[in-house]
Amino acid sequence: MPQKPKARGSTRKTGAASKTKTQSERFIETARAFGVDESGKEFERALSKIAPPNRRPKSRREHRDD
Repeated sequence: MPQKPKARGSTRKTGAASKTKTQSERFIETARAFGVDESGKEFERALSKIAPPNRRPKSRREHRDD
């Protein structure tokens, strides 16, 4: 049976976690500099304008004339 092909490139993930952490920290700092609302209230307000909450339709039984 032939051997499985070996993975090319580096399989070690050195420093990936530290790079991600610093990137996320930079993202948070930038968002705060822009004055982003962290509570989510502004997002909910904008979302309700785009897609207002659905009203519950009446059940089918109320519409039947049996």
